[in-house]
Amino acid sequence: MVEEEAYASREAWAHSIGLSQATHQELQTHRDHVYAHETYLQAYQTQLQLHSTLIQTQHQTELLALREPHRKARQPGPEARIPDHRDASGDADNHI
Repeated sequence: MVEEEAYASREAWAHSIGLSQATHQELQTHRDHVYAHETYLQAYQTQLQLHSTLIQTQHQTELLALREPHRKARQPGPEARIPDHRDASGDADNHI
């Protein structure tokens, strides 16, 4: 009877070790999957940030392009005369 209990005990211990190793392997597999998913998420977040930056840059470029005709319209043309203060003082002397 003692031998049967010892045998059963050894069998249970071996089975427990086997389950422990299997559980360890399964846990390691899950850890590997979690790491792979975290890496994928980080890459995806980086890609989203890049897209966001590109969209903002494009938006700013479009805004600048829309403002450009208005800015050019406010600039004096080539025929515009820039007042010369020296001429103004000479003109004042001529009017006296």
